[in-house]
Amino acid sequence: MLSGAAYGTELGDMTTGPKPGCDGHFFLAIDVASFVDPQVFKARVDTAITQLRGCRRAEGVERIYAPGELEAETTERYAAQGIPLNQETIAGLRSAAERTGVRRPAWLAGD
Repeated sequence: MLSGAAYGTELGDMTTGPKPGCDGHFFLAIDVASFVDPQVFKARVDTAITQLRGCRRAEGVERIYAPGELEAETTERYAAQGIPLNQETIAGLRSAAERTGVRRPAWLAGD
């Protein structure tokens, strides 16, 4: 919201669709060492994560993730195993390869 960009329903809705040109991003970098010893900060964050994971979970919830943890695990898995593609995306890649005359890699060759 610090960027002044739209948020939530300000970006559009399922009835009228998206409102182009309203999105934006804000990034901030903080030098932790300017405030506290980085090792002390890390230890406190680790303690907070341990407490978070130890919270009572709602029925059917197997795990509580700290912010960014799920994304980090997904990135690691994709780096090791590749990014899964649905059949529609694969079909689009095959079509683009045929239209442009690009030789398809072996993983894209089969049906």
